[in-house]
Amino acid sequence: MSPRVIIVGGGIVGAATAWRLAKDGAAVTLLEAAKLGHGASIASFAWLNSSNKLPFEYHALNVSGMNEYHRLQAELGDDSWLHWCGHVEWYGDDQGPQRLHKKAERLQNWGYSAELLPISELGALEPDLLAPLSIEEFAYYPAEGYVDPLGLIGRLAGAARDSGAVARENTPVDRLLFDGSRVTGVETATGEQLLADVVVSCTGSFTADFLRPAGLDVPMAPAIGMVAISAPSAVRLHSIHHDELMHIRPERGGRVMMRHTDFDERVQHGQPVDERLLVELRERVATVLPAIAGVPVETARVAIRPIPGDQHSVVGPAPGVDGLYVIVAHSAITLGPFLARLAANEVLGADPDPRVGRFRPDRFID
Repeated sequence: MSPRVIIVGGGIVGAATAWRLAKDGAAVTLLEAAKLGHGASIASFAWLNSSNKLPFEYHALNVSGMNEYHRLQAELGDDSWLHWCGHVEWYGDDQGPQRLHKKAERLQNWGYSAELLPISELGALEPDLLAPLSIEEFAYYPAEGYVDPLGLIGRLAGAARDSGAVARENTPVDRLLFDGSRVTGVETATGEQLLADVVVSCTGSFTADFLRPAGLDVPMAPAIGMVAISAPSAVRLHSIHHDELMHIRPERGGRVMMRHTDFDERVQHGQPVDERLLVELRERVATVLPAIAGVPVETARVAIRPIPGDQHSVVGPAPGVDGLYVIVAHSAITLGPFLARLAANEVLGADPDPRVGRFRPDRFID
């Protein structure tokens, strides 16, 4: 008999897990408190990378996450949501060149594609990107890219439904149901009780609160994050770009996505973003992308980013509690589909994948 699985949380992790489990024969119900993808995913920079991931074991896990997207392309047969565009990086502070050299050397030693190029070659990659005069070299990571989170979540949720899953939006979950030390299902905010053999928590920044009744303390350090998106324009930007003052990338329809942690600290979740703040961010971006000057900022999105307390993903059965599985990823975009496949395999009886050995939830047990 097919196991009954309830997945709580309809972001990229939940949607990917629902598809994997339904595809492999489980009877899946996916519950989302609002709209699919409208939690952290809607305000994600959605960068596919492992150039900033430490230590090596976590770097390797994220490389596996990037590789999973090539598999996903073939399986879904639609990659309009996926963009392998490369990543350009420099730092203009005094220690920037030394830090960039050290990083590139580390990544090259790990077998990761990282190049140091003279600034004279920037124009061939990005004709509209203008580096400060002090920059002599930049790093280029050709294997990196980004996704359209909502496009991918919609594709995954549709594929899950095609495989028999039921996806229910606007269905907040109030609590877990127990029979002794075993989780037997969930109760929704309307009092409806839904039974399952396994409940999979993909609850993002709400993970700690959701799991606490099961006696599991997963430390979380959620952070507010904002992205701003320009109006369509003729600005040419092909790659992702990072420096100490900004993170920018292309967005659909001739738009540019912009963000930096300086601005995250000046917004509030659930509140409108001050137009002056968005103009300030755009003008900062215009110092390296002059063609963006004067282009209106079309929209800003703010969300709570679900970050585990030790900055590393959590994936595995809840220790001491049968019938409860946990996935919370940082970053969920890079790792979500990969962790979803490993989790689905394990829920259906496979042995744990050794690549997630040090990222299990039992690391929080004294």
